[in-house]
Amino acid sequence: MTMPDHVCTGQTNRYYIIPSADTGSTFTWWINGEIMTGINSGEFIYTWNSPGTYLLEVQERSSDGCNGPKLSGIVLANPKPVIRISVSDTLINNGNRLTISVQDPGDLTWGKWIYDLTVEPDRGIIGNSTSGTFTSPTELNEVLFTYDRKIHKVVYRFVPVIVNDEGVRRCEGEEVKITVWIYPGSANGEVFVEIPDAFSPNGDGINDEWKIKNIEFYPDAEVTVYNRWGQLVWQSGKGYPVPWDGRSKGKDASVDSYHYYIELHNGKRAIIGNVTVVR
Repeated sequence: MTMPDHVCTGQTNRYYIIPSADTGSTFTWWINGEIMTGINSGEFIYTWNSPGTYLLEVQERSSDGCNGPKLSGIVLANPKPVIRISVSDTLINNGNRLTISVQDPGDLTWGKWIYDLTVEPDRGIIGNSTSGTFTSPTELNEVLFTYDRKIHKVVYRFVPVIVNDEGVRRCEGEEVKITVWIYPGSANGEVFVEIPDAFSPNGDGINDEWKIKNIEFYPDAEVTVYNRWGQLVWQSGKGYPVPWDGRSKGKDASVDSYHYYIELHNGKRAIIGNVTVVR
């Protein structure tokens, strides 16, 4: 027997004796001094259902009734690895911080506890951690954003594992999965608009309009564009129903940088910045 043997609860192992020339031998097996009844062969299959340290013994009795020496070895049984997460399935607002704490399950009889993390964000989500293997408990500080008008989610899958001193993965626990939904608004109901700093109205069908993402959440929004001398170049209708196509008073605006003034009429200060027209 190769001893000590390292197992996890729920694991079934096979122990055996290479038989001698006396094929009529029988064998007795003990665990912590208790005879394993009904077993008299040189093979012993056992499922370790409880964590702890066990003394496994076996003795051969030859066909003429002579007992050989007891062979013994230690079996070290770990509890099945578990993982505890501080957050359950939850809904947060866009741009809010979420802290996910991973808790160590406690002392082990042998080896080291690690865990695999698989992160599966919906398309369009940014700010989440990346997948990987962690060798100790940690805190994941997520600041999650979505620029879509729909609710999206990030799925986090945690799988605990025990590795031996050589780093070989020996036991794997049950997966713990949490889902975080991101509502496209901040805690006060504000939705973030994404404003491009340039567009190219050259008629090629690519980026021909100044499309402001999420402005549809503000039906009273008004967008005004000025040239570098402060002269009005273009003004939207309420709600920005038609994006600016780079024209002013029916003519193509020149290639230049323009100032914009966006009033969302949401009780906050207007958004001021620059946009460049390229062709």
